[in-house]
Amino acid sequence: MGGRDQRPDPARRPAGEIHRDKMACLGELTVGIAHELNNTVGYIASNLNTLGRYTDSLRRLVDRVDGHLKPDAAARWHSELAEARWEQVDRDLAQLLEETREGADHLKRVVADLKALARPTPTSESVSLDQCVEGGLTILTHALKHRYQVERHLAAPRLLNVIRPQVMQVAINLIHNALQAQPNGGHLRISTVDDGEYATLLVDDAGPGVPPDKVTKVFEPYYTTKPSGTGLGLAIAAQVVRSHGGDLTVSPSDLGGARFAASFSGLLHPRAETMCLYDPDEVAQ
Repeated sequence: MGGRDQRPDPARRPAGEIHRDKMACLGELTVGIAHELNNTVGYIASNLNTLGRYTDSLRRLVDRVDGHLKPDAAARWHSELAEARWEQVDRDLAQLLEETREGADHLKRVVADLKALARPTPTSESVSLDQCVEGGLTILTHALKHRYQVERHLAAPRLLNVIRPQVMQVAINLIHNALQAQPNGGHLRISTVDDGEYATLLVDDAGPGVPPDKVTKVFEPYYTTKPSGTGLGLAIAAQVVRSHGGDLTVSPSDLGGARFAASFSGLLHPRAETMCLYDPDEVAQ
């Protein structure tokens, strides 16, 4: 009718809405990849079990050969086994199978934790703080593996009513923050305690620490001292902890750097299940 086009202009969509859509797509992609990896891990585990049975059968056959050989043939058989280094091969086969099983089990845990973290519609469940922290540590295995001395002291097995991927995200953000404070490697201590009212995650590092005048600013959205930082990691963590009836604080650590303490009561705020962790507009509220 000659009027102006009333369709919404995509360029004018709120930044938070666009960000939510992007994260929803990323979550769906992550779940899809995790599903494919899970199938592959299943094949690997099944084949390893079969290979283990075949190896046991081979070992029994080799052990029984002596009983079917005359002395001179048995001597030649033992000579050939020694030349082939059979004892070493037998030990290595067992060790290789065990290490590969452990690797497959680790990958299975990583996939499960990624699926939990990327869950598009998180709901509350009964889970311990220790389980959430272990999930975060599994995802960060590669980052922690080579340059960091990591102490783990997990002692909060009590079940809480929490949103697991959100609490996992808190653990990931706090540990990642400790890594960034020591970019060339260093010392971390990750521990949990439970006083019966609050279960608390403590992340200590040996970095430069947080100056007293920055103690409150570090939890403000977009505040960062890192050239490539977004300033949202600690703000997101603080928002999640508050939505779980707790608090996030920072203080000096006996390791020489900072100690971040995230306490959880398990008393969920009504907004917790609908909160978008990655929405800058929500975090800034």
